[in-house]
Amino acid sequence: MQGNIFIQAGSQEGLRAGLDGTGVTHHRPALTQLRPALEDARRGGQASDRLAAELDEIKSRLSQAQEQLHTTLNSIRHGIIIFSRAGTVQLCNARAAKLLQLPPRFSDGAFDIQDVTAILTAPDVMPGSDGQTATIQRDDGQVIKIQMDRLAGGGKVLLVEDITAERRREESLHLAESEYRSLFENAVCGIYRDRPDGTPVRANRALVNFNGYDTEAEYRAAVKLNGGNWYVDPDRPWLFQQLMEQDGEVRDLVSEVYSHRTRKNFWITENAWYVRDQLGKPVYIEGTIQDATERVLGLAEIERQANTDPLTGAASRFHFMNTLNDITRNLSGTCVLFTIDLDKFKEVNDMLGHSAGDAVLNTVARRLKSVAGAAATVARLGGDEFAVLMSGASAAMKADMISAEIVNAMRQPIEIEGHNAIIGASVGVALFPAHAANSMELLNHADMALYHAKSSGKSKACIFDHAMKNRLQQRNALEAELREAIPANTLELYYQPIIGTNTTQVHGFEALMRWNHPRRGFLQPGQFLDVAEEAGLMTELGNWAIRRACRQAVALPANINMAVNVSPSQFRSSGIVDHVKRALADTGLDASRLTLELTETVLMSSETVAARVMDQLTELGVKLALDDFGTGYSSLSYLQRFAFSKVKIDRSFVAGLETKPANAAIIRAIIRLAGDLRMEVVAEGIETETQAALLRAEGCDFLQGYLFGKPKPFLEIATELALHNLREHLPLKPNMFSETQDQKRAVHNGM
Repeated sequence: MQGNIFIQAGSQEGLRAGLDGTGVTHHRPALTQLRPALEDARRGGQASDRLAAELDEIKSRLSQAQEQLHTTLNSIRHGIIIFSRAGTVQLCNARAAKLLQLPPRFSDGAFDIQDVTAILTAPDVMPGSDGQTATIQRDDGQVIKIQMDRLAGGGKVLLVEDITAERRREESLHLAESEYRSLFENAVCGIYRDRPDGTPVRANRALVNFNGYDTEAEYRAAVKLNGGNWYVDPDRPWLFQQLMEQDGEVRDLVSEVYSHRTRKNFWITENAWYVRDQLGKPVYIEGTIQDATERVLGLAEIERQANTDPLTGAASRFHFMNTLNDITRNLSGTCVLFTIDLDKFKEVNDMLGHSAGDAVLNTVARRLKSVAGAAATVARLGGDEFAVLMSGASAAMKADMISAEIVNAMRQPIEIEGHNAIIGASVGVALFPAHAANSMELLNHADMALYHAKSSGKSKACIFDHAMKNRLQQRNALEAELREAIPANTLELYYQPIIGTNTTQVHGFEALMRWNHPRRGFLQPGQFLDVAEEAGLMTELGNWAIRRACRQAVALPANINMAVNVSPSQFRSSGIVDHVKRALADTGLDASRLTLELTETVLMSSETVAARVMDQLTELGVKLALDDFGTGYSSLSYLQRFAFSKVKIDRSFVAGLETKPANAAIIRAIIRLAGDLRMEVVAEGIETETQAALLRAEGCDFLQGYLFGKPKPFLEIATELALHNLREHLPLKPNMFSETQDQKRAVHNGM
């Protein structure tokens, strides 16, 4: 070890002193002086014996004291070196030798103060401020403190102490204090310490800046002058104090506050706690404050979005259900629920575009709010479905009148982009608690009433009754049975003839679907096709009809064509072209013999997609006919845009042909327009010879109706065609394909 130590010592006389084997120095001058007396005492007889005994006792006590001193000095944690006035080392315990790393020769006791100071060289020593202490910092991190004190007799004592742990604790404490101070000053959240009466003691930079000040001193002075009440809600300080007294802390208290200086409003999240003394008495309140403005406003916006329909501003389904649940939980309450479904919204949306559809929905929401009043909850449940919820007995008493007002309001034209859209609405009504015991049952029963209103002809309102529930259960049962109709082979195709006006020969047949229900008997299309459409089964049923019609058409004469109706959902399905292609390939039917009849509704969703699909079908060789012509919004434009080969005049025009001149004018115009566009015309619904004669006179290409035959099973029409071919030289009678008395069934025209 290198280095020396600066010790203010007296004269260094170079005296030596011995160390026993334990490292403790001892002297025996008293024993040396008493030996002659001992010898005289022995010669003196009995007196000498007593003196010897006393001397032995003294020696024993001295030895015990020496042993006790040795043990004590070597067990204490401090190192001790005692120098005489002359500089001789009188005592050095083992701890001092170890801490100072004294070499083994010092154990012989042959050293003095000069020997010690020679070992403690300057580079390792850090002198104390008073010159009486020094600190040694070793390379391994050990720190030794040496302190010199003067003895009363002129000597000196060195106390040697290992202060490594103490120094490390001091360094750790200093580091922790620095870290705390850094965290306190640089924290993003505000940190404060106040006295229990609210007097500020400390405030960090973030809190100072929150309140519009530059320095802590400015903030503390302002709070002392103006008080610490910065809450917007005057009851907030009371709540804060109550929480502190009750729990001893405040956690995540969100409050709106003023900036002390600017008085600008913002939101904070506050945490606070007491700092107590040893007796548990609060001496400080410490806390943190975070700016929660963005969080609070964000949550408010999320709540607004959750509770409000973004398009119409009406209540959202989420808010509606919460309100409905709250009302129906109170069993003593009364409310009326109106569920509203727009009747012709899809047609407007498809025809005029989504922006027009959005405008319609906004108008509907405004009208519903106007009818229901400010106290009601008007909600958009999704798509074109709305609901109105009204509380109170008076609303229940006026349910009929209110529902009628809703229907009437929805009938009024809506002007959109130069068009007057008339949509209409169906309304279902259910009352709580008269019709339901809880919110879900009330909603279900209102929906049942709505379904009944739509099934009754739309633009109507119906109030729930329990008979509706039975009817809906029957409808659901019918849907379940319809799903099994194709696998069970209970569906059939009936065929109605289409007659050429010039040749009076059968030009072709239209395939019409029937369901031979195992329990309910023979069902007409109107009894199950609406259910199929609602259940999403029309694509499956329509594809089955195309395949069956193609297969049976192959068995007919080659000059007989086959027409099959295509529903809107079937046409919009992605696989319509592939299915037609497979049906033709699998059955071997020539594509030119197949005509697919499309209604205007098929074309409304997307004219671009419709045109592409129609082009692909035309490329297969399939013919396309526009069915129910004249009943839609813009059939003339469809004739111009799409490659139809035939146009079918709707039966509503044919029915009034004999008595309504306008009908004859319309039919005449359609036939001439189709002729100019090189399209063939089919008139359907013909029941009298007069109607047939008028249509022939106008130049209609083909005729269809009960006058020429009702829909019949395939076997019957195939047999009649075969018989007709055998009697080919005979003229065709108008009722050739009419049903005989034995064949009559309760069937009607239409798919």
